[in-house]
Amino acid sequence: MFQRHKGRRRAGDDGVPIEEEEGALTTMGRFYDKVLHFSILTRYLLYIIPLALCFLIVILIGHYATPKATIGGVKIKWFFVWLEIVWCSLWVSKLFAKALPTIFQALVGVVSGGVKKYSLVLKALELPLSLVGWAVASLCSFLPLMTKNPDVKSDKILPWEDRFNKVLISCLVSTLVLFAEKLLIQIVSVDYHRRQFAHRIKTNKNHVKFLSQLYEVSRNLFPEYTEFAEEDYLIHQGLAGGLNIPGLNQSGSATPMRQFLGNINMVQDKVASAFGNIAQEVTGNKNVFNPNSAYAVVIDALHKKTSSEALAKRIWMSFVPEGHSALAKQDLIDVMGMELQQQAEECFSSLDRDDNGDVSLDEMILHVMHMRNERFDVAKSMQDVDNAISALDNVLAFIVFVIVILVFVVAQQSSVGTTIAGAGTVLISLSFVFAVTAQEILGSCIFLFVKHPYDVGDRVDVDDKRFVVEHISLLYTILKRVDNHKTTQIPNNVLNTKMIENITRSKLMKEQIVVSVHFDTTFEDIQKLKHELSLFVQENSRDFMPELDVEVAGIAKLDQLDLRIEIKHRGNWANETLTLQRRNKFFCALVVILRKIPIYAPGAGDPAVGEQGKPMYTVAVSDELAREEMKKAAAAKTAKRWDHEDDDDDDDDEPNHGSKDMSSSGSTAVGLDLNLSGHRARSPFNDPRPDTAHDNTTLGRRSTDSRRGDIEEYRATIFTNLLGSK
Repeated sequence: MFQRHKGRRRAGDDGVPIEEEEGALTTMGRFYDKVLHFSILTRYLLYIIPLALCFLIVILIGHYATPKATIGGVKIKWFFVWLEIVWCSLWVSKLFAKALPTIFQALVGVVSGGVKKYSLVLKALELPLSLVGWAVASLCSFLPLMTKNPDVKSDKILPWEDRFNKVLISCLVSTLVLFAEKLLIQIVSVDYHRRQFAHRIKTNKNHVKFLSQLYEVSRNLFPEYTEFAEEDYLIHQGLAGGLNIPGLNQSGSATPMRQFLGNINMVQDKVASAFGNIAQEVTGNKNVFNPNSAYAVVIDALHKKTSSEALAKRIWMSFVPEGHSALAKQDLIDVMGMELQQQAEECFSSLDRDDNGDVSLDEMILHVMHMRNERFDVAKSMQDVDNAISALDNVLAFIVFVIVILVFVVAQQSSVGTTIAGAGTVLISLSFVFAVTAQEILGSCIFLFVKHPYDVGDRVDVDDKRFVVEHISLLYTILKRVDNHKTTQIPNNVLNTKMIENITRSKLMKEQIVVSVHFDTTFEDIQKLKHELSLFVQENSRDFMPELDVEVAGIAKLDQLDLRIEIKHRGNWANETLTLQRRNKFFCALVVILRKIPIYAPGAGDPAVGEQGKPMYTVAVSDELAREEMKKAAAAKTAKRWDHEDDDDDDDDEPNHGSKDMSSSGSTAVGLDLNLSGHRARSPFNDPRPDTAHDNTTLGRRSTDSRRGDIEEYRATIFTNLLGSK
């Protein structure tokens, strides 16, 4: 009843007729667009026919209307016949290049099944092959039509024909060089992807297939949104954070719009599944147009972290019996049935990566998250490598461009030797300018495409520093440090000269730990330590291998024992969080075991000086007793020498000399009296020797042994006088 109070003007109606949108297709344009995209044959006919008709009209005019009209001494009809051949040969060559991969795969595939990669190479070389065919057809048809046609009376080649023929030869050589460059790039790309990514992609696809099989069984046991409603919402809903899921801890409130969009996603999946069921009946493939198939659900769930964790929890809790904390192989066989025993064993092998016989919930989550990260890393690596190959293609294309220019210049010159010499001089001059750049590019290509020590996402060690590969380019690599997350860019030619340890590509890794213990540690204590550590690794078989060894690595300065403990982790150290958890667990257990035995640190175990078990005290002795003990210690030390000789005569003479010296000193001298008169001095010329044949002395000089004896006697006299003076 209130219609008359509503406005009548349409939006945008201002009294001016609405014009047709600019750029909109007319009826003829829409017809042309439909014909153009109908098939490749109709599209090529639309390209060929217009210009071919134009050439045909000129040919007919030259044949009937003006038969004597010429271009450069050649009748116009023959020249345009050649242009017609050139224009049509371009599209014929392109059609042949487009059909060649299919023909190659159909013919060679009968002999060998691994020809798909080569057919992909031929498909990528479609444009260079077309250009080569076009150049061959143009060159082979030019001179025969210009000089061998019925209207030509002599076989003489005109100057412009010769020059133009050289241009066509240059074009053929240029297309061949371009084809060789593109072929090299494709070979590098295919071979690189086959060596680096084929195995990883195949392994990841197998894991996804096994996971989808387990999810299908889990969904049959527990239908969706029943027992595991929370996990199912997280798996299926990209907007699960905005849905009111019972029991799901959420931060913030869900808006009505997000709930509405979440319900729309559910309805959309139901409608798509209805059409997918029809497509399944027709094709027999369960994954065709069916977003609710197990494989499609798993692929979608692996795009997000929360949905991946929910998928792992749902599958694990569906197979593990109540009261158990690990998934065993027999659990899969019991649920899937004996008829699917082989399939169950394959699925369990993909889950049990550490081969310990069971799978915990944490291991299941780590496995699914590893699959997710692997998919992203492979995709990112392939993208970076493709970019690097594209950069290499641009560099080689520039080289091809220079070669093409030289080919055209040389082809038009009469003196080829002079031209090549001049071009060589220019290239040699430029080599000094671009020598460093060329060396860097060559070294980077060898490092990236031949050695290729890492991929995106790998954990690597360079110069004892831990990094994660973030981005790979042709000339450089971007790395992120693990300790402080700093981004580091290093040229590839620099990395080519360094030792790179790839942790991600490593298998089970071993760690050596050196522990310094007390020097009094016995062999039995070391064996007890090894036994206790073996029990620990057996109890923690999910983290460590049973192989363990303890050895004495050194004894230092006879003040400590260095024990080397070797443990083997289950897996590598690419996952920093998991590696730190395992090492923390082992070190804490090692401390407990060392205290339990006990094994002490160097210098520890005994009471410290000043404690009740080792108090400090002093003892006072007389001066005479102290000197006597010092003298005894000095004599005992001298007696321990290997060259010590016990001379009884000297011992008997020393007291007499001492008393004589003391009596001769009198009261006039206080202190040390050397008493050289009482010293037994000998003449160096009158010293008889029993054996003169081995005398090494010189004239007027005694031997070293004789003088050493005198010195010893002299020292004894001084020491005796010193004691007498005291």
